[in-house]
Amino acid sequence: MPPTATPSMPVTPTPNSTSCVRIVLRFGDETAAATLADTPAAREFAAMLPLQLNLHDPMGQAKSGPLPQPIDVGSVEPVFNPTVGQIYLSAPRTFAIFHDDLDQSVPDPGLVRLGAVDAGLDRIADAGNRFTVQIDLADHPAFSGCAPS
Repeated sequence: MPPTATPSMPVTPTPNSTSCVRIVLRFGDETAAATLADTPAAREFAAMLPLQLNLHDPMGQAKSGPLPQPIDVGSVEPVFNPTVGQIYLSAPRTFAIFHDDLDQSVPDPGLVRLGAVDAGLDRIADAGNRFTVQIDLADHPAFSGCAPS
């Protein structure tokens, strides 16, 4: 049975908690699992779920697409050298999953890290230049527990 989203799942951990939010990404007949970081931006992203996003890969490095609304990044330290397997926000509203390291840096204002792909990065990389992804909170036993992100 495929994982399903639970809209009532809490997505705002208490301060200094070790809670994490697991998500599942579905595209075509494929799935991938990810863990969101315990940050205000990642919690704001989780509060938007479930989401359906149209992603594209203009430079062969990251699958990216617009979010339905902006996310407040506050005074987060930006990332200028993204890491493969990480999920980022290009403020204020572009979602991106980096799947290849082309040894390129990102110009100002940089990226905000939202989390990391735990399983299925190869499937994301092979998904093509344009595809639709459904992103849900994960509550299926196969996606339970939290890996370090």
